[in-house]
Amino acid sequence: MAPSAPEVGRFLELPYHITLVRDDAGGEKESWTARVEELPGCEARGDTADGAARAISKVMEEWIAAALEKGATVPEPRRTPSQSGRLLLRIPQGLHAELAHKADKEEVSLNGLITGMLAGAVGWQREGVSERRHAAARSRFLPTAIIANIVVVVVAALAAIALLIIAWQNGW
Repeated sequence: MAPSAPEVGRFLELPYHITLVRDDAGGEKESWTARVEELPGCEARGDTADGAARAISKVMEEWIAAALEKGATVPEPRRTPSQSGRLLLRIPQGLHAELAHKADKEEVSLNGLITGMLAGAVGWQREGVSERRHAAARSRFLPTAIIANIVVVVVAALAAIALLIIAWQNGW
């Protein structure tokens, strides 16, 4: 039984998430792929981004009609995330202790350490966070670098004085 146009139209009006990707096959001709994230295998290609984006509507219509015709369930669009930024996580005590120790060693909060590790794992970076982290790391090492430079200057001065004394005693 063929699905009705209003039934297919209802799904087409839903806010599905479409990803548009430039295919880099190394060839001279550029191509683009538009993919509906919630509908497996539903994708369209085009020579331009606009072409792929325009083609995806027809492919979506065909994909939804075929699924309904088979009696398959058509996935609804995923909801827009509304996360609060809070996460309650139970972890083994030993892991908690290791993370707390690492945070102390790096002179950051446990929350900051875990956030940084998770962000690094998924390649996520908030604007300006990396620059602040590098600035904080530089500011932690600055006193050590200054002390090391002073020690080098003092040793060089003592060596110069010793050489002058030796030269003076030898009559140079």
